[in-house]
Amino acid sequence: MNKQEILKLLKQTRKDLTVLSSKIEKSRPMKTEGMLISRQIRGKTRFFLRNDDRKEKYLGKEDSKTVSLLSTKYYAQRLEKAAALEKQQIDRCVDILESKTVNRIDHADIDLVYSQLPEYIKENTNPSIMTDDGYAEKWQAEKYQNRWEGKGFLYETPRGEKVRSKSEWMIACMLYEAGVPYRYEELIGLHPEFGVHLFPDFTVLNKRTRKEYYWEHFGRMDDPKYIEESFMPKISDYYNFGYLPGKKLLMTFESKGHPFDTTQVKRLIEEFLI
Repeated sequence: MNKQEILKLLKQTRKDLTVLSSKIEKSRPMKTEGMLISRQIRGKTRFFLRNDDRKEKYLGKEDSKTVSLLSTKYYAQRLEKAAALEKQQIDRCVDILESKTVNRIDHADIDLVYSQLPEYIKENTNPSIMTDDGYAEKWQAEKYQNRWEGKGFLYETPRGEKVRSKSEWMIACMLYEAGVPYRYEELIGLHPEFGVHLFPDFTVLNKRTRKEYYWEHFGRMDDPKYIEESFMPKISDYYNFGYLPGKKLLMTFESKGHPFDTTQVKRLIEEFLI
């Protein structure tokens, strides 16, 4: 998780805490007057209602609803106080993480160091694996088993590899332009113990979160044989082993009546990969 991811998480947590505090303030228990006092009398817990004038009233079994409201109020007050203190801590963290130098260059972000190097330095070194670019470079350079390696397909991507279809070529081009690392037709084991292996069209990496996704493009959705023999078995394997859309699996589709739409690709890239 890089600095921007940390900031995003902190700001979302701060927002959630604000909502929580607002809900607590408006809740019914907080509007219940007095506070709950408990005492041990003859080995049993007895409850009393203490008003603002510090006078106390005994709460018997018939007052169980009041005891419940005051107990919830007790918890809510401490929850609200903890939320306020946590927000103060987050505010300090956000201020520190967003601090800039006079010329607005953030020198406290390791992911910016490599991009700010002179070109002659970049040419003679590699980014650290601790940075997003360094991790992505190492991930991209790793060898992987590719079912189609060496085959002469027609569509050559900007990276120089060849893919099977024009739609896959368009996806590869858009991933490349967005700076998203990917592997084409990588052999993966959904559940090696059960012998379940697949070749997704693309294995893609979000280099900020370092999370991998499998991207499948289903290109003949108007072909019943394709749906029965290719689409359904593959989708069943993904679902059966917990690879659900948006969590680990990304999908695009097309048919004769619904041609390939690059806006699908753009939205998936923006939502999950950058």
